[in-house]
Amino acid sequence: MNERSFIMKTNQKEHIAEVALQLFAADGYGNTSIAMIAKKADVAQGLMYNFYSSKENLLLEILNKGLGEIQSSMASYTTEKDPGKAIAKHVETTFDLVEHNKEYWKLFHSIRMQNTVKSFMDKIYEPNLLLVLSTLTTNFKKLKYKNPALEAKLYFATIDGLVNHFLLDESLFSLKKIKKHLIQKYTI
Repeated sequence: MNERSFIMKTNQKEHIAEVALQLFAADGYGNTSIAMIAKKADVAQGLMYNFYSSKENLLLEILNKGLGEIQSSMASYTTEKDPGKAIAKHVETTFDLVEHNKEYWKLFHSIRMQNTVKSFMDKIYEPNLLLVLSTLTTNFKKLKYKNPALEAKLYFATIDGLVNHFLLDESLFSLKKIKKHLIQKYTI
């Protein structure tokens, strides 16, 4: 395959994933068919199967990309020696990711509640959640919290809830204002 063909194929695959993300986020995974994705992406339905063997496979690729973003948002806990600075960087990175990729996070938050994919989603999400909570617990131990595991869950649930509410109503839950307050709460 020449370089131009490779780029076209890669771009087509990414385009299909972007369209699927939009449809899954707007209409729900269960209500979105491969035919709908192909039509909106302006590609032949058969061509989609060259890139994705199933709708589930397409969803998995989309979710894995986002889970990679979650892992990158946690990098400050391994690169930053000061646990307070690690929290500040984590909050900054997380909120920036959400603001720049709203469609993905709408999908991510909505899909966790959809019965048609909940068990599938739990299989890939739970190990990541456990890693995040473990990392946060270690950080709160460094900050000498009395119950670091519970504080890690509270902190995580706070961020998760803020993101969810931001996606529902940006005007009421401005991440820029809340970000500053959250950083101050955990770093002073």
